[in-house]
Amino acid sequence: MVYKGYKISPTLSINKIFSIHYFEYTKDFDFPGEQHDFWEFVYVDKGAVCARGGDLELNLIRGDIIFHEPNEFHSLHAYGKIAPNLVVMSFSAESPGINWFRRKVVRIGNQEQELLARIIHEAGNAFSSDLSDPWLPRLKKRPDQVFASEQLIRIYLEQFLISIVRRSLHIDDDREPVSPLREKTDKDAFNRAIEFINNNLVDMVNLDAMCRSTGYSCTYLEQVFKNKTGRSVMEYYKVTKLERAKDLIRTGDYSFTQIASVLNYSSVQYFSKVFKRFVGMTPSEYSSSVKFKLT
Repeated sequence: MVYKGYKISPTLSINKIFSIHYFEYTKDFDFPGEQHDFWEFVYVDKGAVCARGGDLELNLIRGDIIFHEPNEFHSLHAYGKIAPNLVVMSFSAESPGINWFRRKVVRIGNQEQELLARIIHEAGNAFSSDLSDPWLPRLKKRPDQVFASEQLIRIYLEQFLISIVRRSLHIDDDREPVSPLREKTDKDAFNRAIEFINNNLVDMVNLDAMCRSTGYSCTYLEQVFKNKTGRSVMEYYKVTKLERAKDLIRTGDYSFTQIASVLNYSSVQYFSKVFKRFVGMTPSEYSSSVKFKLT
């Protein structure tokens, strides 16, 4: 028997990556606009922004993504009330499937959010560039680049775009989990624990109190959080609390002492110590790092 290979014709293929950014902006940032001969999308990971693309001007909230086609003028600004987090990525694609994204603004789901997270993670493995620098002229390859990280970025981006189109066409990619009962139990436990954390963010929470409130054993909750987040329950609680601290810093309405008090840290010194351990910089350094000022 003679075998003949089938040549795959990609419907949507990425040629080049120009930029990958994760921005944590201040509440009053304003980007006056630009245009270039490649595609770009802006995804709102937290907060809200006003985005302009061509003759469209739209208010975007968490979960929204806007696509800008090549040579389309686009600008962006915050409302002055909420400090937004944004994922911005630019790329070129010549395959016919990319035309679907012209003038598109859509909401993405958990599957697409997970793929974005993977892209950001692999960007750290592939490039030494500062992903928070809005004026980055080009991505710089890491000398110790992780095996196939660039290829994974392209694969994840193509899968991300395909998933968006399929979602809009109501093509269901979900698969039944191997153990649906266990999956549901884990999800319920995780959601109840997250709700407890969010409702008690400023309190001196401990694991025993969380377990009593949610009705799950400490061992089980630790296992669920490790599987879903890679962190212990209390590490996740501390990081969530610090995310709230970062939000407060970026609003610019509170001093570090006030933030420490609002979030029930024993002192501003202890707050600064914990912040640096988990974030990698002091509150003052973080405050300076996220400011987006045009010169």
